[in-house]
Amino acid sequence: MSDRTEYTLHAAQVDLNSPGEKKPCLVMIRGDFIGQVYELNDDTTLIGRSDDVDLTISDTSISRKHAQIVHRPDGFFLSDLGSTNGSFINKEAVFDHSQLAEGDKVAIGHVVFKFTYQDDDDTEYHMMLRNMAIKDGLTRVYNKRYFTEVLEKECEYNRRNQVGLCLILFDIDHFKQINDTWGHPAGDLILKHLAQLIESEARGYDVFARYGGEEFVFLLRGSPLPAAVQLAERVRHEVEAHTFAYDDLELKISISLGVAYWDGETPMTDEELVEAADKRLYEAKEGGRNQVRHDPLPEEETSE
Repeated sequence: MSDRTEYTLHAAQVDLNSPGEKKPCLVMIRGDFIGQVYELNDDTTLIGRSDDVDLTISDTSISRKHAQIVHRPDGFFLSDLGSTNGSFINKEAVFDHSQLAEGDKVAIGHVVFKFTYQDDDDTEYHMMLRNMAIKDGLTRVYNKRYFTEVLEKECEYNRRNQVGLCLILFDIDHFKQINDTWGHPAGDLILKHLAQLIESEARGYDVFARYGGEEFVFLLRGSPLPAAVQLAERVRHEVEAHTFAYDDLELKISISLGVAYWDGETPMTDEELVEAADKRLYEAKEGGRNQVRHDPLPEEETSE
């Protein structure tokens, strides 16, 4: 699964002739994705909050088209594009064509990067540090901390654009019994393999995370509720049909899922969206487990 779209570089990357060649990069040192490395374009890199720039930063301190970095024969130059909160190099305000030097700290709104040149080993090192911060150690999917940060950003985006936001919360049925009967190594194996099995269902811009213990969550931007319910049913069936091998044992499990939807127009906080999905998950548990419960579908709301 690819990294989140809050911070993505859309345009063509620098043409590399050698794996060891140093590449011009911005490394995030303050913001939601500390350690993330962004290679600069070989001409112009446009930075802002809009989806149609090269480096999209979904942060309220960032203007839609905030700044740009231009590559010239004598180096890289930062210009502010009349942003609300300004652009800075080493805390000095930038207005037009200020040259960047190795190690400079570049502030775009409240997000801070370091300008540097890195080879593949440097980039791999920073990615390792980033993954340690945002990935769950056992399952290697996103952790709760990362999910919570992205949920806040996605709720802000949905509030502005009303694209719709779905949240699927699920957990493993009778997981304590699995641990008590077969031991925690068996439980850990199931958690790890379950995450691998389900992660492939996520689109590139979805978030799939371990929410805690045996609980997992999907966050789906722009997904209508019926599509999210279909995904939940597909995941439920896939888990039910799968056999988890542990030593000489063949273990079968099931999951219960709750699905909540927010249109972005009705007042709602990110905590309330999670609570809505948790309520549906509770209904699935109370209803007998191994099932999906969800907010009313559009036709159900019409018939009420």
